[in-house]
Amino acid sequence: MTRLFSWIVLVGLVVGASGCSAVAARVGFGPKQRQEGGAGILSRPTPSALREVAPPPGVQQLMGALGEHQPRVEILSPRNGSTQAEGDWILQLAVRDWPLVDAGPLGLGPHLVVQIDGDPPIRLHDADQLALNLPPLSPGSHRITAYAARPWGEAVKSPGAQAQIVVHRVAANPLGVPAVGSPQLIVASPALTVSAQPVLLDWLLLDAPLQHLRPNDDSWRLRVTLNGDSFLVDRNDPLWLQGWRPGSNALVLELVDGQGEPLNAPFNSLVQEVRLEPGPRPIWQGGRLDALTVAQLLGEAPPPQPEVAETVEAVEAFVPTIPPALEPSPEASPALEEDSPRSPQADLGNDQDQAKQLEQSPVSREPVDTELPDGAAQAPEPQESVQQELKPQGADTNAGSSNEDKESGPEPIEAAPTLKTDTMPSPPADVTTPLVIQEEA
Repeated sequence: MTRLFSWIVLVGLVVGASGCSAVAARVGFGPKQRQEGGAGILSRPTPSALREVAPPPGVQQLMGALGEHQPRVEILSPRNGSTQAEGDWILQLAVRDWPLVDAGPLGLGPHLVVQIDGDPPIRLHDADQLALNLPPLSPGSHRITAYAARPWGEAVKSPGAQAQIVVHRVAANPLGVPAVGSPQLIVASPALTVSAQPVLLDWLLLDAPLQHLRPNDDSWRLRVTLNGDSFLVDRNDPLWLQGWRPGSNALVLELVDGQGEPLNAPFNSLVQEVRLEPGPRPIWQGGRLDALTVAQLLGEAPPPQPEVAETVEAVEAFVPTIPPALEPSPEASPALEEDSPRSPQADLGNDQDQAKQLEQSPVSREPVDTELPDGAAQAPEPQESVQQELKPQGADTNAGSSNEDKESGPEPIEAAPTLKTDTMPSPPADVTTPLVIQEEA
């Protein structure tokens, strides 16, 4: 009888343990599963295509280079609990022991992030941006959170690397923000659009109690649901996940307590759409980085300048404008005719005009020394001496004038001989009169 009772008790214990295991598996608090090569601890009830992988080599390399920094972030103004006036307002920040870098084509280096409530993060990469001019706040209470971030968007979780204040507009609304000292969940990554896998899933937990200090001290869990696949995370460590699908991905993050109930709802239940779109892969998501690239991402060397890309864009923008300039339009034909070379008919007309001008010009057609001086005509000399002097002089004059016409006449004009006979000036009256009398004959 005693043996039978022992068997009944044993069977009851086995059945009860099986039921508890089933409940634990359904809720997600079963045995923890570390994915091979992973960096975090996942607890999932069912197998999934989603898996955790190790951080990319470039991330691990930069993580080691930034490990010596202990950032300190402080919100100088406005004061915590203050009420803001109407209009734009200025958020004054201070950061120590953390570089702020914009590496140009390589992307952001270490930077500072500002988040207002659940709005998209504002990333600051220059010391001049620490006085941030912000648009007006809506009426009510608002959380202003600032934290140091690594180049790939991961929040630095060391003490002092984040700061938060609560400000009001018009009047305070205590139900619009988490209670002071209660756990808060703030999503740091991923962004709304990513271009390559694995994708970083990272968050900030503010005012969450420490756990894993002793057995069974779990006070919170993070339930992650991605495209219907759900798993639980019990450590505040970033996760690199592989298995996102192209296009839209539904991401739900819920902070729950040790029993799986929502913790500090509704502030710690967040829904986000993450789109995986084709694009350039970030430099830190590839293989190992060379020393120069690491120095550029850390702000220790000047960033590269995209000169080649700008030149190619300028050439592509200039080429399409060339063909219209080479093809004459019908409207431009009169202008082209004016600038075209002269035709042979026009040249012939110009030559004829030049010939007429040469015919009317007395300079090149007058015989040399054909007129006698006035004093010689009035001198009382015998008529025979005049005839003897004029006869050889007239012969020389005619010969000289004919030779001069041949030399001075334009060669290309064929009508030049005709012009000589028609335009030859008649001899003076006082010279030709003695030539009529021929006594020697």
